[in-house]
Amino acid sequence: MPILYIVATPIGNLEDLTMRALRILKEVDFILCEDTRVTGNLLKHYDIKTPTVSYHQHSNLHKVEQVLGWLEEGKNLALVTDAGTPGISDPGGKLVQAVIERFEDEVKIESVPGASAVTAALSISGINADKFVFFGFPPHKKGRQTFLKKIMVSEYPVVVYESKHRIIKFLEELQALATAAKETEEVEIDESTVSNMEIEAEAEIRGYRKKKAEKKAEVPHLTSVVVCRELSKMYETVYRGDLDRIIERIKQNQDDQRGEFVVIVGK
Repeated sequence: MPILYIVATPIGNLEDLTMRALRILKEVDFILCEDTRVTGNLLKHYDIKTPTVSYHQHSNLHKVEQVLGWLEEGKNLALVTDAGTPGISDPGGKLVQAVIERFEDEVKIESVPGASAVTAALSISGINADKFVFFGFPPHKKGRQTFLKKIMVSEYPVVVYESKHRIIKFLEELQALATAAKETEEVEIDESTVSNMEIEAEAEIRGYRKKKAEKKAEVPHLTSVVVCRELSKMYETVYRGDLDRIIERIKQNQDDQRGEFVVIVGK
């Protein structure tokens, strides 16, 4: 039975490739890469000679059919992304779905676990991660405010990826929402004013209190924010503490604005 391996690769430090992944990358017929140049550096480091083929989010239907054809011929393939686990904020899941739809149980799909920025960041965050939600990358424009509000009102810690181009903007938007939420919580309406209104019925008062409680439950909140930059790389940095201070620190140093970021919003 041909096998499609979903292989996790290092998110920075090349030593984070597992021994099993190393063996499989040597044994398969082809390695499907998000960027053959990036994967090429990893393969060169470990002296792996397996042929590579480009497969990414912009790959057309012809490329998908080519991959399915190789599996039909009985070839074993490994799917990798530039860094981390394929299918996590990555189009790898689409290929897995296509293989399932075409072959059902005739092709084995096997996970080769390893590095993942989500779990790496959570493990050093100091935030309780018994339960958490992962939202991936924020939308650039349409749906961005809705995305941000979902983060703030989430019952569980939220993990988000962000690029160096938008990290400051994203954190400042979180800060604005948190500030607005705090101001809302501090505004208390004197219930005696309600009793002085024309609405005197007890049922009306109960309705008012119910609405007030519901409104308070919907107030966005966060307890802490942890920002991880360049995980597992030479210049790995973790920013903890007050959100204002994190933003100021990143703004003050251009080097702190480089690389890939993982943001954890605690609850």
